[in-house]
Amino acid sequence: LPLGRPVFVFFYIRLDKMTLSALRVIAVSCLLLGCALAQCPSGDDSSVQGLLTQAISKAKADGVLGDKDFIWGTATAAYQVEGAWNEGGRVPSLWDNFAHEGKASNDTGDVAVDFYHKYPEDIQMMKQLNFTHFRYSISWPRVMNGLQRNEEGIQFYKDLTAELLKNNIEPVVTLFHWDLPDIYDWRNESLVEPFGQYADIMFEALPDVKYWLTLNEPWVFCKLGYQWGVYAPGVVSETDFLTCGHNALKAHAKAYSVWKTKYQASRPDTKVGITLNADWRAALDPTNPDDVALSSKEMDLVLGWFAEPVYGSGDYPQSLKEHFAADAPVFTEEEKASIKGSSDFFGLNFYTAIYVDSTKPYGQHETVHRNGELIGEETASEWLHIVPWGFSTMLKYIKNVWNPPSIIVTENGVSDGRASTDKETLVNDYGRVKFYQDYLTEMAKAMIEDDVPVTGYIAWSLLDNFEWSQGYAERFGLTHVDFDDPALPRTVKKSGEYFGSLIPNVTAQVEACSTGNDSTVATQGGDQQQWQDDWQQQDGGDNWEGGDQQWLR
Repeated sequence: LPLGRPVFVFFYIRLDKMTLSALRVIAVSCLLLGCALAQCPSGDDSSVQGLLTQAISKAKADGVLGDKDFIWGTATAAYQVEGAWNEGGRVPSLWDNFAHEGKASNDTGDVAVDFYHKYPEDIQMMKQLNFTHFRYSISWPRVMNGLQRNEEGIQFYKDLTAELLKNNIEPVVTLFHWDLPDIYDWRNESLVEPFGQYADIMFEALPDVKYWLTLNEPWVFCKLGYQWGVYAPGVVSETDFLTCGHNALKAHAKAYSVWKTKYQASRPDTKVGITLNADWRAALDPTNPDDVALSSKEMDLVLGWFAEPVYGSGDYPQSLKEHFAADAPVFTEEEKASIKGSSDFFGLNFYTAIYVDSTKPYGQHETVHRNGELIGEETASEWLHIVPWGFSTMLKYIKNVWNPPSIIVTENGVSDGRASTDKETLVNDYGRVKFYQDYLTEMAKAMIEDDVPVTGYIAWSLLDNFEWSQGYAERFGLTHVDFDDPALPRTVKKSGEYFGSLIPNVTAQVEACSTGNDSTVATQGGDQQQWQDDWQQQDGGDNWEGGDQQWLR
């Protein structure tokens, strides 16, 4: 029988009452959820579940995972979900000011999805969906007022972490996800020391956290905040984004140094890193050497800007120095030494890809069309097209260029909801299920065929939330939030249910592969065919492989 499909066994045998009662429980579970025999898949199993099982089993066998299990997580960020913007001693951030000025589609994070008060129920939801890890960020202005500790804010994160661990969910904690206290500015090097002090306070306060991220996407908060002015603090400048990035790298290195000096010896199993983002820049014409060269340069300017100093030489890529010439910041030799190697893993946020065309003037060289065809399906976010092959290409690129010991995918997801407020449409997000299946397939192939050392995957996002300058117009959540209801009720979407079945199924199969023992697991149907059937019965017609996908719009 196909893996993941219902299995029913009928037999006649005399049983004692206790055994019969136990079998009734199993039978009811199978009838309600379906049951599958967890077997080690064959090498020619090309299903999403089969490929993931093979990939993770290979990572275990090769020692990539060490004595750890694969990370299956979902994520949020403080300003996007917490709300309680002026409660518990929290002081204003740059994003509070930016949003209060009407620069985020006239929305704010004042309430957001009220995670500050509702996190216990959200953790129960994560538990039901079988996630093993949860990535959250600490709001710096919640735990510190200038250089002063705010004990009430620190206690909130202690309580959040304790509640996660009580429910067997490991926290992955980000120190900075863009909500900078409004007394600071990334253009000032004087920020570096306070960031180190802030990191020190949180490292000490949360000793049970095993995964830390210092900064989330410095490319984004520097380029969008200090060049284009569309993110807080709204600075428009030709060069300030370079200063921002320079200080961000020094602040990251400072936090990592604090960790290594004060805490690593007593917590040898804990890992500290940084998470970087990049869209894959593909040559429009792969046979054109100029397009290929432009692709390489663009990857240096986007990903290499931060990855090369941390994972490579300790300094900026040569192409970046040449591109910005006299405007390129310069590290001292001491700074290079502190930045080089300042991450225990490669944190990657990946969403999409774009073409680069060397025949166009620089600044107009990016395009999403080749020979009149889109690079991938459009979504509710103008910048995000669905390009699964870009994911595997990016993973292989990182391995080939920097060869990190492990890669944790710290964000991956897709948006919907710009034109639809119909809850039924948004909850039945079969297109998002397809997105995750296609991207996870590419990740698994990169792990199997190219030995890419992926050790975890974290889906963005647990909840529909405040999407920065877009306000609440775009939804990335595995869980629907009704923003029209003051109680902000949550409803798990089909994509959340999909992970709820996929994770235990893959985990059981990996166990079967490592032990040679088959086991029975209750499932909601984690295989692709079942979800494809559901999609077509709902409203997808024959467009599973990429049709109109109305849910996206």
